[in-house]
Amino acid sequence: MVGVMDNLEDIDSMQLTKFITKPCIIPEMQAKNKADALKELVHVLHERKKIPEVGPALDQIIAREATESTGIGNGIAVPHARVPGLKSLACSVGRVPEGLNFMAIDRKPVHLIFLICYPPSEQTAYLNFVATVAKLLGNKERLKAALEVPDADGIYALLEDASATFTDEHVESVRKLKEDPEITRMPDAHADLILLARLQLWQEMLNNTTKGKTQIKQRIETIRSLVEPRILKHYDRLMKGRPPALVSVEGDTCQGCFMRLSTKFVQQVRQDKEHIHTCTNCSRYIYVV
Repeated sequence: MVGVMDNLEDIDSMQLTKFITKPCIIPEMQAKNKADALKELVHVLHERKKIPEVGPALDQIIAREATESTGIGNGIAVPHARVPGLKSLACSVGRVPEGLNFMAIDRKPVHLIFLICYPPSEQTAYLNFVATVAKLLGNKERLKAALEVPDADGIYALLEDASATFTDEHVESVRKLKEDPEITRMPDAHADLILLARLQLWQEMLNNTTKGKTQIKQRIETIRSLVEPRILKHYDRLMKGRPPALVSVEGDTCQGCFMRLSTKFVQQVRQDKEHIHTCTNCSRYIYVV
């Protein structure tokens, strides 16, 4: 479990370079199309002994992309696979300065690809990793810098410096947004999903560590105070009866009950920023990457 670490600050900031090594960064990808890019990045993880086999991970990733692209916009893609037997999340990074057609949601070329493999037990860590990537590189100046640094060392240093400053700033910003109605605010549903992901990660940490429990409990209470009571009540019921309470949807399949959801419903969840949604089969809160 990624959450079992002595340094709470590292967990809080979701330090990307805890899961990315310099040898797993390709500053100039050779691939000229999406399929070859995925193969190149999976092979890097295998060659660096981050995953045991190429086939299972690559099959999952290609199947996911066939259903819907993981190009999340702003020049970033986050292809991913759940890989049984892994001890921790691992990520390879590929840079395509000229851009690659990834069929991204904004229809724009992808320049940075974060290919993620994670064990089934670390779904919350995976969601936080993706959220951190999106937040850090959603900044146009930071993305531009990532495309201009000369080599893998430069990309690594940029990710390390940027994510080192990313603690729980979003929690504090949500607090301010909820306390000040005059501020233009993000939709409540989006804010609550972020908070639930953070809450679930901290609770997983609490269950899997023997150190810093007081600090973890304080952080949990802080986050709980920001979540709408109705949403929190259902979250608690799920965590008590059949955790996890918040899961991703991959390839139209809920990763909590592994039942396929209708494509129309998944599209609705993705597009609706005003409401938080639950799986129609298991009632878990769902998040579509």
